[in-house]
Amino acid sequence: TIMGQRMGTMDISNILDTTSIQQSIGVVGDEIQLMGAQQMATFLNSEDSLKSLIPAMNNLAVQQHGVNVTGENMASIGNMVGKVMQGQTGALTRAGISFSEAEERALKYGTEAERAALLAQIITNNVGNMNEAMRNTPEGKMKAINNILGDMREEVGGRLVGSVMALMDSFLNLMQSDATRGFVDGIVGGLNLVISAFTWVIDKVNALGSI
Repeated sequence: TIMGQRMGTMDISNILDTTSIQQSIGVVGDEIQLMGAQQMATFLNSEDSLKSLIPAMNNLAVQQHGVNVTGENMASIGNMVGKVMQGQTGALTRAGISFSEAEERALKYGTEAERAALLAQIITNNVGNMNEAMRNTPEGKMKAINNILGDMREEVGGRLVGSVMALMDSFLNLMQSDATRGFVDGIVGGLNLVISAFTWVIDKVNALGSI
């Protein structure tokens, strides 16, 4: 929705493919990446710029947070990258990223495509291909396995969602039916009788105890 508002004609499948490929070579899950991409999209006008910045965003996130990158982390980084794309280069310095005066001028005055490509290169020059490198560590391999299992759960869930929704609709209809209301009324009536009888027994026991 945000990409459509900012970029007009676009194909979200291209972004999904980019995040999926990034997950296959690194440790950041595609859903986590999309939270950062969604935030970056509020600053950009081009789908190509967004695609070119996603790998750099992943590298910076892993450099800062290791394998345990959260959606909140990615949204924060996406917001920072977006601000830099709007000319606020001081956000890079605060993140520990160094760059030359010439690069700073280019980040402020180049076209969006030029700024995106340069920013991606600056980040990569500073932090390296951390997303891919971390995948080769023991904890990175475990994270990659968890990401794959997550995709399998999504696949199963996606195929079952129609059946589950039909089951839920049937259950809701059952709960709202006259038959169910009659059943509940019967249960309530029966419980009232049981409670009343139990109360009578307790009263008699108390009276016997007094005697």
